[in-house]
Amino acid sequence: MQTGGPQISASGSYDDIRDTLETEQLPMVEFPWEEVLIGLSVAVVIALVVIFVRRRLRSKLVESIETCARRRLAELAAHTAPDSRAFHAELADILLRYMEARLGLPSTRLTSKEILRAFERNGHMTREWRERLEQLLVECDRAKFAPAFEAEWDPAATAQRGKLILDALAVQVAAAPRLASPWEGWGDAAV
Repeated sequence: MQTGGPQISASGSYDDIRDTLETEQLPMVEFPWEEVLIGLSVAVVIALVVIFVRRRLRSKLVESIETCARRRLAELAAHTAPDSRAFHAELADILLRYMEARLGLPSTRLTSKEILRAFERNGHMTREWRERLEQLLVECDRAKFAPAFEAEWDPAATAQRGKLILDALAVQVAAAPRLASPWEGWGDAAV
């Protein structure tokens, strides 16, 4: 048995408790700076790549309401022999959703007559424009709800009429972004 010096256990390591008066060297543990810096660098690069990819995807996915309406109208006009019911339902949907999104007019929940009255009360759209809108909405309603739509119609010309209505409405939206509505407590004034 050894006395006065450090005790070595059966496993070949020093015991936890040392009974000595001599000075001992404390164990040196070096901080792994290189590994930590490499890990942080990789994390920063991954975060930058994720941010870059998300921004690129987000900018491609976001489409303005007007651009979406124009794209849908162009797709609709490109059909060579569409079903009249589906065509007119899509055309009406494009115009009504644009009105609802840009003007705050709940057009998807209103009848055609109620929509026309809202534009007439507002007074900003010309009479000619309102008449063209009325003719198109009547045609769309007839095609959507009639048992059989027997009228002669040209899909490209009908889509063009919808585009002209959308163009005039887009100009108005740029000037007055929202129509006044009586259910919000306003009279016939534009907001």
